[in-house]
Amino acid sequence: MPKGIYQHKPNQGYQKGHRSFLTEESCIKLSKTAKENGFGKWMTGKKLSEETKRKISEHHKKNGIGKWMKGRNSRESCKFWKGGITPVNTLIRTSIEYKEWRISVFKRDGYACIFCGVKNGNGMTIKFNADHIKPFALFPDLRFNVENGRTLCVPCHRTTDTFGSRIKTYNL
Repeated sequence: MPKGIYQHKPNQGYQKGHRSFLTEESCIKLSKTAKENGFGKWMTGKKLSEETKRKISEHHKKNGIGKWMKGRNSRESCKFWKGGITPVNTLIRTSIEYKEWRISVFKRDGYACIFCGVKNGNGMTIKFNADHIKPFALFPDLRFNVENGRTLCVPCHRTTDTFGSRIKTYNL
């Protein structure tokens, strides 16, 4: 590709089979003035006349630019919006009691995985999870009981019978 500043030709979006980087064929060479002033800086500090502003406004109205959110509340237009109700699970897991429970479990286990014994230090940084022995969802009365918790590294946590969707097959 020859040296210089290039700009995409109008109406040339990325299409299947086309290269996604700028090539000489898909671009037009900018003028010397554009290179010297820097691409996109040619309008900096210039004021638009009232007539130009009016024409731009008419063009936007005619082509529907800026109408996609008109009259809509951005929250209510989202298909995932549930009226501002935070799920109970999220409220509990972000609570102070839950954070204190996690720290208590980590301290009791000495910040080490109880399955493999791995610890932080010696150039290693291990991510630990405070795992509920009896599942969080099925035993709400044991959620903050330190005896129902254990410290596990992420690989060991993934092997448990209560990790992720395996809770559906958990035997009570």
